[in-house]
Amino acid sequence: MAGLKNTPLGGNKMLKKILGMIMVIILGVYFTLSLAGMAFGDDALDLKREVEKVKKENKGLQQRLNALEESLHRYESAQAGAKQEINASKELEEALGHIRISADLTGIIQGTINNDDNNPGEGESADGAFTFDLNLATDFEKYGSFYVHLEGGDGEGLNDDVSSFSVPNYDAYATKNHNNQTDLTISEAFYELGLKDDTFVFDVGKMDISVLFDENEVSGDETTQFLNNIFVKSMGLTVPEPDNFYCPAFMLSFSPVDLFEFRLIGASVEDDNWEDIFDHGFMACQVSFKPVIKGRRGNYRVYAWLDNRNHLNNRYLNYLDLVPEDYKKYDCPLARDEQRGWGVSIDQELSDNITAFARYSQTDDDLSSWNGTEWEMIPFDRLWTAGFELKGSAWHRSGDAIGMGYGRILLTDDFERANTDPDDEEYAELYYRYTLCERLALTLDYQWIANAGGSALADDISILGTRAQIDF
Repeated sequence: MAGLKNTPLGGNKMLKKILGMIMVIILGVYFTLSLAGMAFGDDALDLKREVEKVKKENKGLQQRLNALEESLHRYESAQAGAKQEINASKELEEALGHIRISADLTGIIQGTINNDDNNPGEGESADGAFTFDLNLATDFEKYGSFYVHLEGGDGEGLNDDVSSFSVPNYDAYATKNHNNQTDLTISEAFYELGLKDDTFVFDVGKMDISVLFDENEVSGDETTQFLNNIFVKSMGLTVPEPDNFYCPAFMLSFSPVDLFEFRLIGASVEDDNWEDIFDHGFMACQVSFKPVIKGRRGNYRVYAWLDNRNHLNNRYLNYLDLVPEDYKKYDCPLARDEQRGWGVSIDQELSDNITAFARYSQTDDDLSSWNGTEWEMIPFDRLWTAGFELKGSAWHRSGDAIGMGYGRILLTDDFERANTDPDDEEYAELYYRYTLCERLALTLDYQWIANAGGSALADDISILGTRAQIDF
């Protein structure tokens, strides 16, 4: 048999064996591939499902991405708009930043008690009034500043119903036009220059000269403190007002140290005060001392004034009916007297919460002034007031205050001789200012007036009032 290996028959057997093995391998591969194909088919199906799931998730993500992109676009648009507004605001601030603006409104209602006999045919009265103030200021760097005060108002309040010399509502200021509407008028417009850290200050323009002297820390502001003229200032009483109140004026102040200040004031006060402004003027000077006594601040002011408008000596009044008409006019040859006066105004802190005040002023006692149509005797020549302000800090209301004052107006000898039953006027005022918030305050006010108009026959008058002060 061993010899058959090299024969053709033996080779065929080997070939068959090899072919059989190949067939087995092929079948194995086939079955393996078949099984693998089945497994792969399941995996492919799962993969397809996963792909579909991912596609759905991607679609949701894309939608959310689109929404986010839309929100981002809206945000960017809003930011761009806000940036434009900010830029516009900055441009407006740059354009108007040099202007300082403040404004306030004061409304007052008052009613009388026991004034019906003093006011025949009118009875008791309850009247209102309001004023509005708008203040503008701009700086010229080292070249000074310019100030404008616009003012409007309506109503005289009780001032035309109470016959006292001192009006109960010193804030009233009507600015009606020919259509019976309230105008906003230019009350003040003036230039100010300070030199050497305001050691020297010069003001010139249209001004309210009543605030340039005879000031007072607790008895000098009718919008927040006392309402009656006598407790605000002497101007309008022993100090004559300008014919048009606001007038061409200047002020020069000198304050070398905090303790001392000197002021010189000049004004054109006649009716046509912008014409011939250096004729018949008004002059005043004031010296102020500002000591600190045991930590308590005080202000002690002494002033004098001269009114160059025409005044008539009272000795000529009885002869006016005997002289020609030219002698009855404002510019008559007899009316060549000047009016003079002086006064003091003091306020002194007594404690953390209490500040006391006092005021005295006097003028000539033998003159008559022109009231617009005729010569009228000046009825009084002296006045004085005293009182105090108590801050609300004492009862944990720092914005509140109580004010109390008493004063008298003293008649001239000529007026007493010319009238029956004359007597000096007496005044008292009490107020409580209640601050609701930083820019709103309400004040309850009570006034008492005796011998109104200098008559001992006049009934005592009580006045109840409410004031609202709004700051913008």
